[in-house]
Amino acid sequence: MTNASDRIIDLYERTAALWDAERRRVRLDGERRWFRRFLGHVRPGAEVLDIGCGSGRPIAADLVAAGHTITGVDSAPSLIAMCRQRFPTQDWIIADMRRLDLGRVFGGGWIWRGR
Repeated sequence: MTNASDRIIDLYERTAALWDAERRRVRLDGERRWFRRFLGHVRPGAEVLDIGCGSGRPIAADLVAAGHTITGVDSAPSLIAMCRQRFPTQDWIIADMRRLDLGRVFGGGWIWRGR
């Protein structure tokens, strides 16, 4: 890894359990509002691309509950492993979002940075 942006992948891998615990404990500011707005623009049952899906909670859980299928992408193998365990029927991909090309079209795309 050569620069700060590349080191973030290692940071998320090393802190996966802490990240997961915090994301399950706290919803980020405005997240629910933006999520409801997003759902209003996605046809029912559409496949959603979740870029930077983390551990799958809370967003993947919300998408599944809303009747969507998910393709989740994250660069941290430990976070993707959590997704696969929690939501085994969804598609989980270990990849760097900066170099992502899945070669297909989705019904919606979600990426959330929240504060």
